[in-house]
Order: sequence, then C-alpha cells, then structure tokens
Amino acid sequence: MSDMLVKGLVTTKRELEAGLADAEAELARTEEYCRKLEELIAVGRATLHAATQVNFQPSQLGVSTPAAQAGSDQPVTDLQKRLGKDGQK
Repeated sequence: MSDMLVKGLVTTKRELEAGLADAEAELARTEEYCRKLEELIAVGRATLHAATQVNFQPSQLGVSTPAAQAGSDQPVTDLQKRLGKDGQK
C-alpha cells in the first residue's frame, strides 16, 4: 500500500476511536441522567400514592370551610382557600 493510503487509514482509525470514546462517554452521562429521572419519577409516584391515601379534612389543616369563614372577620390567604378547596374534594 502506498504511504498516503496507510496514513489516511491510520488517521481514520484514530478519528473513529475518538468518536467511539466520545459516544461511550455520552452514553454513560445519559444513563446516569436516566437513573436520576427514574428516581424522581419513583419519588413522585410514591408521594402521589401517599397523598391519595390520606383523607385531609379542612379542619385538620387549620383551615375553616367557606361557610365557617363567612362569619369570620379574619382575612383568608390564598393558600388557605386552596387548602380548603383541596380538602373538600
């Protein structure tokens, strides 16, 4: 083989090896990211499941119902309103 052809093949082999190493590193990063996402999904599902198992009543949260608030002179925060609505569902 000619020297030029051999040099071209060696250069191509190096480029392929470098590209392969880059691809393997990217795969490792992607797999780690995937594991983290799977953990977050598992925590989210567990939290959602736990939340559906608890029957919150507005009185247990320290939030009165809208009917009880009508006679009250205390201002109601947005959070208290949302908690009251969630508790009534």
